[in-house]
Amino acid sequence: MTNNNIRLKYCIIANFTLLCIISLLIMFMRETNDTYFRIGPNDNLSIMSVKINTNYRYLLLQILLAFIEIIRVIVNEIASPILGFNIYNPDKKVITEFTKNELQIMANCMWFINSLIGALSIMVTISQLDIAILRVVYAELTSIYTIRMLLNEKEFINEYNEVNNFDSEHFVENNNVIQMV
Repeated sequence: MTNNNIRLKYCIIANFTLLCIISLLIMFMRETNDTYFRIGPNDNLSIMSVKINTNYRYLLLQILLAFIEIIRVIVNEIASPILGFNIYNPDKKVITEFTKNELQIMANCMWFINSLIGALSIMVTISQLDIAILRVVYAELTSIYTIRMLLNEKEFINEYNEVNNFDSEHFVENNNVIQMV
């Protein structure tokens, strides 16, 4: 395995351990009568001045949150790399797909809209634990799709000289890709 592969695995393990520690601390130190740890609709649940006190309203809220997260994740996972790599990549000195003003306007519009959506999302997320967790679940399920879509556009060669996503005109010799003539 490569150093980056090993480092990434250690980072995932460390992140998971941190999540477990935080979760355990919250479980053992929380107030038992706190309204944040309720699940589902209840008379105390109000999101941006809208009472979520029936199953119907709660279901509508969840459908709306799922829709918002699906759109947010798809847009951000496609647009952010395009904007980021064109603007912040120090090795990319020549931009051919956008004018300077186009890129400036699109980037500022995208990040301004994302910031506003983020602010509104914080208000929803802090209302109740189940809403916060389900919002994350919707986003992560969508990211499975978008990451796979983006990865399908790439070619992969692992250290065992196996070739993935190559047609039969390619083969690997000594870790170098050789195209058959």
